[in-house]
Amino acid sequence: MKIKELNPFVRHTVYMLMFAAIFNGAVQSLAQTQDIIARKALRAMDWQLMLMTMIWPISNFLSIWWGRLFEQSHHKSRYFIVGGIVGRLTLIYAIWLTTMNEFLVVMGLLYSANSLLVPAQNTIYQKNIRPQRRSAVYGYTMSIGMVVSVTLTFIAGRVLDSNENSYRWILALTGIAGFVSTILLSRIKIQEPVVDPPVGRKQISFKDALTDPIKRSLKLMKENKAFAAFERSFSIYGMGYIMMQPIIPIYMVDKLQLSYTNNFLAKGILSQVGMLFLAPLFGRLHDKMHPFKYIGYSFALLMLFPILFVLSSLWAGESVVAVIVVFIAYTIFGLAMTGVNMAWNMSSIFFAGNDDAAMYQSVHVTLTGVRGLIAPVLGFILLKGLGIESVFIVAAGFLALASFMSFKDYRLLRKSFLPNL
Repeated sequence: MKIKELNPFVRHTVYMLMFAAIFNGAVQSLAQTQDIIARKALRAMDWQLMLMTMIWPISNFLSIWWGRLFEQSHHKSRYFIVGGIVGRLTLIYAIWLTTMNEFLVVMGLLYSANSLLVPAQNTIYQKNIRPQRRSAVYGYTMSIGMVVSVTLTFIAGRVLDSNENSYRWILALTGIAGFVSTILLSRIKIQEPVVDPPVGRKQISFKDALTDPIKRSLKLMKENKAFAAFERSFSIYGMGYIMMQPIIPIYMVDKLQLSYTNNFLAKGILSQVGMLFLAPLFGRLHDKMHPFKYIGYSFALLMLFPILFVLSSLWAGESVVAVIVVFIAYTIFGLAMTGVNMAWNMSSIFFAGNDDAAMYQSVHVTLTGVRGLIAPVLGFILLKGLGIESVFIVAAGFLALASFMSFKDYRLLRKSFLPNL
């Protein structure tokens, strides 16, 4: 794809998305390293790590209401500004942060705002970029963000190994950079008519405002069977993925006793190598490949990640082999999650067809909250009852099932329900 050959309006959209990705790379870096900061710098307890893992998916419950507001709004840019102030600028408070509970609060604000920003950004892709180029453009922005994220993660690891208390300034600067990214997104004009609301328009009641998005979400899932099947597979994958998240920092910090630099090398650099170099390729594959087939391969590859963690436990604390195996696991994780992230962010546009993608993505994001209530608790129970390896074994089982169901849906639904194939 040659950006210079695009028409001026689309070219401006692409450039602004890329500039926003540069600053958003700082937020992506924090997402990869927040649990290590929590465990090492703030001495987070096991249950606090579980709660921190739950913050992101539970915050996503708000997404169907945010998505509904965004869909009906005639002044969409304001939502990027609000999300930036609430979810990004509040990280400046980290300068005075001293406890893990305070960290949980600022992370809760960050992810609550993301539940608005993700559907809003999807609307930009749907309205301003042709279907044949959407995933490719997203792939380029993902790679740009990863360049910044990997660079900042490496620097942060070295800085924290020298002065652990510097995490406060790292978080504050991350918030400022993230706010700049939302300002840039707000400057993108969405290609749709802006009209004044009709005179005498009936105001919706609070009850209807609360229940309408839920009713519409259930109706959408009932009517669009392919989308419902897609969400089922993603929910199974999500159980396996999310249940590992509070356990990984315990394993990396306590079992392997890795430094900030080595922790960030694995979680923040090797885990993003795939997105850094292959996101444009994966974007083109996503544009050409059936969504069910695409996620089937992605989940199958990701299944190797927890399996390698189980393998590494054979040498944990006794040999450098354990660390090497974990580094290999994160390299594979990076490749698999490039595919998963592409599908997570872009597939809802495919299933939306000519409908507004913001609502589809809002449903997709909100369902993350459902599994987010269950998966971390399940992981915590397995950790305390059967040991750390049991978490990775059960997670691998969920990922295997998600892959199987995706390929099964590909055979059953590709001709019956999916549009444009």
